[in-house]
Amino acid sequence: MKVTVSFGQTGIVVPCKEGWTVRDLIQQATQRYKKLLEQVKDQIYSVTASILDPLFKEHTR
Repeated sequence: MKVTVSFGQTGIVVPCKEGWTVRDLIQQATQRYKKLLEQVKDQIYSVTASILDPLFKEHTR
């Protein structure tokens, strides 16, 4: 079985294993959410750097 835990508008799907407590589910969901935030942050940084890098190079000539 899988459980969807919501963080605002973001839903994180967590597999529910036999013997797990609510605390275990919360811990797994939190870890997955943090990992997702890091991926999104890296993507935003990458896109921003891609946009600004050519502008920076042009400005420093």
